[in-house]
Amino acid sequence: MVAYELLTARFPYGRGFASQRDVIRLSYVSARELRDDIPAWIDVALETAVHRRPTERTEVLSALVEDLRRPNTALGYDHPRPLLERNPVGFWRTVALVLLFANIVLVFLLSR
Repeated sequence: MVAYELLTARFPYGRGFASQRDVIRLSYVSARELRDDIPAWIDVALETAVHRRPTERTEVLSALVEDLRRPNTALGYDHPRPLLERNPVGFWRTVALVLLFANIVLVFLLSR
């Protein structure tokens, strides 16, 4: 939890919980949503380390440190984020440029 807070300056489950009943409704806030520069494999390692069920958490500190040092393919982080999530402005600029180019080509072809 401290590693998550150091990287994001927030808590992994928002404001926390007051009772055991509240634990059921908790949902992990991805560190990548708060900071784009955090790699997916680090976010998955952090999510595993702060899992809401203690039996699902990383068992020993040395395993967490190893997962934070280099990617652990066993955690299943290999899903890259789409460009629209990584850089929405760049995505829409690219779409606008492609559409502009298509319109210019269509106007040129229709004006012949």
